[in-house]
Amino acid sequence: MNYKFIKLLFSASLILAVLSCGNEKQFVRNSIDLSGVWQFELDPDNKGIGEKWFAKDLSDSVLLPGTTDSNKKGFRNTDTTTLHLNREYKYEGAAWYRKKIVVPGNFEGKHIVLTLERTKPSMLWIDDKYIGNSYLLQSPQRYDLTNVLAPGTHFITLRIDNNLKLTPYGNVHIYSDDTQTNWNGIIGKIFIESTEKTFIKGLRVKPDIADEKAAVEIELENGLKIPEINVELNVSLIEEGMKEELNPVEYKVRADSVIRLEYNFDESPKLWDEYRQPLYELTVLIKNEKIIDGKTVRFGMREFKADGKQFSINGRKTFLRGKHDAAVFPLTGYTPTDVESWMRIFEIAKSYGINHYRFHSYCPPEAAFEAADRVGIYLQAELPFWGGLESDSVAGRLKEEGAGMLRSYANHPSFVMFGAGNEIWSGHDRVVKIISGLKSIDDGLLYTTGANNNIGYREPDDISDYYIGARTPYERDTVLTHLRLSQAFADSRDGGILNGFYPSTLINFDYPVSRIDIPVISHEVGQYQIYPDYSEIKKYTGVLKPWNLEIFRRRMIQNGLEGMDGKFRKASGAWSAICYKAEMEAALRTKNMAGFQLLDLQDFPGQGTALVGILDAFMESKDVVSVEKWKQSCNDVVLLLEFSRYCWRSNETFRGNLKIANYSDKKLNDDIEWELTDGKNIIESGVIKNCVSEQGTLSDAGKIEIKLSADKPSRFNLKLKYARYTNEYPLWIYPQDNSELDLEGITVAGKIDGAIIEKLRNGNKVLLFPDHKTIEKKSLAGLFTPDFWNYGMFKGISERNKKPVSPGTLGILTDPDHPLFDYFPTDFHTNWQWFSIVKASRPLILNKLKDYNPVVSVIDNLERNYRLGLIFEFKVGKGSLLVCTADLEKIIDYPEAFSLYKSIVNYMKSDAFNPSYTIDERQLKELF
Repeated sequence: MNYKFIKLLFSASLILAVLSCGNEKQFVRNSIDLSGVWQFELDPDNKGIGEKWFAKDLSDSVLLPGTTDSNKKGFRNTDTTTLHLNREYKYEGAAWYRKKIVVPGNFEGKHIVLTLERTKPSMLWIDDKYIGNSYLLQSPQRYDLTNVLAPGTHFITLRIDNNLKLTPYGNVHIYSDDTQTNWNGIIGKIFIESTEKTFIKGLRVKPDIADEKAAVEIELENGLKIPEINVELNVSLIEEGMKEELNPVEYKVRADSVIRLEYNFDESPKLWDEYRQPLYELTVLIKNEKIIDGKTVRFGMREFKADGKQFSINGRKTFLRGKHDAAVFPLTGYTPTDVESWMRIFEIAKSYGINHYRFHSYCPPEAAFEAADRVGIYLQAELPFWGGLESDSVAGRLKEEGAGMLRSYANHPSFVMFGAGNEIWSGHDRVVKIISGLKSIDDGLLYTTGANNNIGYREPDDISDYYIGARTPYERDTVLTHLRLSQAFADSRDGGILNGFYPSTLINFDYPVSRIDIPVISHEVGQYQIYPDYSEIKKYTGVLKPWNLEIFRRRMIQNGLEGMDGKFRKASGAWSAICYKAEMEAALRTKNMAGFQLLDLQDFPGQGTALVGILDAFMESKDVVSVEKWKQSCNDVVLLLEFSRYCWRSNETFRGNLKIANYSDKKLNDDIEWELTDGKNIIESGVIKNCVSEQGTLSDAGKIEIKLSADKPSRFNLKLKYARYTNEYPLWIYPQDNSELDLEGITVAGKIDGAIIEKLRNGNKVLLFPDHKTIEKKSLAGLFTPDFWNYGMFKGISERNKKPVSPGTLGILTDPDHPLFDYFPTDFHTNWQWFSIVKASRPLILNKLKDYNPVVSVIDNLERNYRLGLIFEFKVGKGSLLVCTADLEKIIDYPEAFSLYKSIVNYMKSDAFNPSYTIDERQLKELF
């Protein structure tokens, strides 16, 4: 038989009917939509239960779905913390919601359930009768009203309490004010539904692509004690906007509490993955002479599994190019419950090469899973936990949360991975029991007992199917264990690999990955800060106000940096994007690496305001890197070139090893074309013919050798092309210059003393390389990488743990056309040739010099907003002073350092050296 579904909207109820051709029986589920106006009352003193508020009218009203914030209820917030965005109206505690309903006659004798798609701990009364409570945060709360909701007029009263003492799970993103806020209210669908008393309570479909069938598990509530039941499986294929009905299958079975059946496809089913998203819709009908009921779910035919040390989808190796998601939704303060909003989010992420989402310590609503099904994103949802699990009762609650997530979302093909939470540091035995219990409920997903547990120092538990960490646990604090290039100073010496080692593209994580026998994913990769452009403030038109950004803007203005935010963002953002490129390529260069999870593609406006994304909090571009350039390193196929350094001398031979990371859906066979350009001309080029790249491999693809030549310091780009994929790497080539620097007419000094002041009085030129010991308290240490995550947060962590504090800076800003750089090619932002120079520097604090822009500024973090100079110049008396806080004489053996030194000297000997900013001797002494 063929069944069609007809939705009929009535004034009081939504009736879903399935009509059978040639059969007068109808499948009907009646629903009462409860969205709209509700009575409302805040209960900060917890008086409502004692005063029986469930039995009387409440004095205020709100719109549901919605929150106290969206309805402007609660207390006007006067806290202007810079830790996160600010709620205009704050409320934590009990709030009451009451609504009058009319139950129609066709609910008589039915099973009746109230569904709240997403809310906080709740208590329910019908009229004056207490029904029960629920603590579920991450899946719908459902209340059985069968015995209390007769036809007629009733009052439904809910007490919603967002007091965090009720859910002591840590600073998790299901309710953290760092992101989606600890709102009070109900979001998503709110309805009462009636069914037959024998009805389908749950429906799980497990695809079996090998045998071309789907296992169907029906959870039956048999209130009518029916001994046997007829079951019909109706399957449709939904693809590219079209729906095709497949042949139905009928069974007659015992009416057990769990019924297990199979649907065998007549033809090979179409498989779901990140490239193609065919979905199947299953409608199960149960019926006999007295009743008929049905339930519909969508599923995908796919097999996602741990295949050795990597993941596979439908038998094909894949690599997870993931991003972290922390529920950042500034307009609403809560996660969307509509598919369209999530479609936008996932489509933007996928346009940047992302194929995987990790939901940090929370699980999104069902709309996110449905959208990911359509877009083709592999999802990891997590229990709402972060910390030490020391309580059996909390562990029991978390297991209930997990069971609810599986019941609600496990049919979605996008839901492939399940995590126990973030950075769990104790109570691991309880966590193992939770995950073991959830696996016994549903073994169709991959599970892990946490992300970066004990900050990576804990071995994966035997029950984990994969491992997520910032390091592996075996050699303690050494870069040998690191699974990402950047760490906090509190966690690793000098902030990890990228800030600690001379730049190359040889770094990989082969060793730490080799120590673990299950798939390894690098945890929260990147965390490179980008300075904000405060024009973004006008975007915050919803419940969350950017008062933190406004405070930081005021500090910027007070320090005389007004108007610099846009330039700072472009420079720090361009440098941050280059660092993210290095991170992603290091992971892709790693043999048997399973994936990475970025922190982040998108800004995180909490935890002290961590603006680490190349997209802002609204998933909109900051214009710091193009999509095309980003995808050179974040795509299903990435061309990788391994070489020992970025800075070379003329007459050296550049040698690079080509690799191809091919995690697309096919084998590739094409030529690799390469060319070395100076931006205008092709200097040298070549072709590697018929390069075969097998699917699911990291393969060697040949070598590039170039005899380098340059008669002046030059920046070149080495560009690669393979099929439709491209990549490029900068190289700096410096002449073999063994000449002595001509310092005639220039006095080189290490400190400001009476003799140097006299030189300046007399109109001389002075080049100052200040002794770092003399300026230590007036300067900052040189930091090559953008500061990790958030300066204030990790400064506090470092100080509490007696660890070094990061200098907290975000890279340089300069003008590449300034005549000082005639012999030192540079971008306007930091790039690899600045490493030795920045590391040998101590940028000077220039806060007292208003309206002054150094030749090379160092961008400070948004919290401190210092004016910092790495290279700067002044007119002092009749003389001219140029200061370079990098000790170039100490690192003169690096060609880039010698080139900068010579460029400075050439500039100072030219007519172009004529500083326009004048300071007096008193100011000079104060600076140094």
